Amino acid sequence: MKWTNKPFVSNSLSISPPVPELSTTYMTLSPIEYFSKYFPEVEFENMAKFTNIYAKQNNFLKYVDTTPSEMKVFVGIHLKIGCLKHTRIRAYWTNEDRVNIIADNMSRNRFFQLRSCFHVMNNDDIPDNNVDKFIKVRPLYNSFLNRCKELPIETNLAVDEQMVKFKGKLSVKQYMKGKPCPWGIKHFLLCSYNGMVYNMILYQGSSTEINQEMQKKYGLGGSIVLQLVENLNKNKHYLFFDNFFGSYNLFTSLDFLGIKAAGTIRINRFANPPVISDKELNTLGRGASYEVSSTDGKVSLIKWLDNKSVILASNFVTSGNPDIVKRYDKKKKTYVEVGRPEIVKLYNDSMGGVDLHDQLISYYRVFIKSRKWTLRMLFHSFDMATCNSWLEYKNDAEAINLPKKKVMDLLGFKQNLASTLISLGSSVETPSRKRGRPSSSNKIIDQPKTRTKNRVIDRYPTDATRKDNISHYVYMDKLRDATFCKLEGCKKRTHMVCKKCNVNLCITKNRNCFYDYHN
Repeated sequence: MKWTNKPFVSNSLSISPPVPELSTTYMTLSPIEYFSKYFPEVEFENMAKFTNIYAKQNNFLKYVDTTPSEMKVFVGIHLKIGCLKHTRIRAYWTNEDRVNIIADNMSRNRFFQLRSCFHVMNNDDIPDNNVDKFIKVRPLYNSFLNRCKELPIETNLAVDEQMVKFKGKLSVKQYMKGKPCPWGIKHFLLCSYNGMVYNMILYQGSSTEINQEMQKKYGLGGSIVLQLVENLNKNKHYLFFDNFFGSYNLFTSLDFLGIKAAGTIRINRFANPPVISDKELNTLGRGASYEVSSTDGKVSLIKWLDNKSVILASNFVTSGNPDIVKRYDKKKKTYVEVGRPEIVKLYNDSMGGVDLHDQLISYYRVFIKSRKWTLRMLFHSFDMATCNSWLEYKNDAEAINLPKKKVMDLLGFKQNLASTLISLGSSVETPSRKRGRPSSSNKIIDQPKTRTKNRVIDRYPTDATRKDNISHYVYMDKLRDATFCKLEGCKKRTHMVCKKCNVNLCITKNRNCFYDYHN
């Protein structure tokens, strides 16, 4: 590494943003369709299979084998719990705080029994020489990653750490100062600027799946970055990361791979380049910067003073086209104008992708109060898949210019997904309903009409429930007056109701609205 006190001359860039790719033709999909791309039907079959095996291996008393359908109800209930956020799980089955869609579809004891047995692989299949500490959760994360790697990749990307909150006993548990969840299990993610996950590595110390030769040359941070970007195309992406990852060798290697990179750095990893001291920079005033370049013209460093100094490195831009930003001055107690290099602007705009994904998960995280780290990890994968699914949905909605009023927010999307999973699973008779006394779980979910000041709002079923062709039966209501048929375009009144969908649908000599509604 040799340095010169000259500004960096950036090469001409010809990177254009990718053309939006729809998940389907000219329309958005339902939440369950996006989610099923991350966890297809075979994953729910494996959940049921290995949960049953674990229960038999441990001789759980009164355990009845579960099914893939009941696993959907089980997962859907967890997602619904993340949206509702009661402080105690058992409250969802109490008379005071009962939630019908949860309590009517699975009993409390069955829920906790399944949670105790929940597995995605057979423990007896773990080899004696196994070094993968996450082997018990690996199947779900592999399924999640398979879909992530199929997604169209944005131009601006970021690499950073993510923590899965956990304070129990675990050899790979980490502490990261400054993170919202400082104690937990560390992941490394490759994300877009809006929080979409494209690749990830589960960190497990010395047994992390990293090429050892690469780690010797680039260090842990650099080897993580190179492994995460191995599927990126040349001259298509900008990559940003913090000082844990950055090194001179990493920037030159990314330049060779055709990836434009920038990030904060630790100065001792760059053979003490001739940048000025903090004291000298402070004399120049807020907004001042000092720039040096490598003699081969591949890497440049810039030291910039805001409220304190920061050093950044890049293989494509440093000062570039500076702009002016407003910063608050505590001494003057007013806003002042400060010059900002282009690299700082690009870094600030693009670096927060992983933190944004963390933020989306934290809004409606599945509530797990358990000492089992496997449960935390498994349901964290469901949360990640839900957020990725919602971002896919938003991209599709934007591509077809769907009005903002019709675009579901994250809460609406996750509640729709949870309700659909519960409905699809409860449409099929599950083991807990085949034996014993009739319980509240045998009842059809009555979705009452909620009344506002002057109008009644009907709660209609999701399209996935409406058209699943399972358990749609007719009964006659006992209302004095007939209700309007809910099929669009029909203006007749009827007393006939679909038990599952809880909507009035008519059947006459000339038309069959009941059939048309469900098909």
